Amino acid sequence: MAEFDVKRVSTLEWAGIGAGLAAFIFSFLPWYSVDVAGFGGGSLSAWSTGFFALMSVLLLMAAGGLVLAPHFGVQVARLPLIWLSLSGVAILFILLQWLILPDDGGIGDFSLLGGSGIESGAGFGLILGLIAALTSAGGALMAFRGAPKPAPGANPAAA
Repeated sequence: MAEFDVKRVSTLEWAGIGAGLAAFIFSFLPWYSVDVAGFGGGSLSAWSTGFFALMSVLLLMAAGGLVLAPHFGVQVARLPLIWLSLSGVAILFILLQWLILPDDGGIGDFSLLGGSGIESGAGFGLILGLIAALTSAGGALMAFRGAPKPAPGANPAAA
């Protein structure tokens, strides 16, 4: 087993590792919030909001783990491509989760009968999770663009 040396981890790799860790931490914050005037409110974390929220967190954690793996002697073929794919799908899943979150249907804000006092929608954990996913994807894209390309005529499957 290889020794882990913090000095050998690049800035881009720290972005991926940190985004995975941040996604895990942000997953416990409110991803969906409901507030009913006079009755208080409630919220749900990524772990109980839905499939897309849960999978986005797991994908970002997996990406962070894969970025960290080579520093422990585990070779990951096509790491930048895998990292970019995982973080890209995580972004898509977070946006889908945000899109399908139940909201108050406008009754809290634009009701013809006056405000109902119901407010619901995305919590700040979802927004922070999206920022973590974008950070991971940015690092992955830069790593992917800087990765060595196979020579012309070489078999890409052998890389």
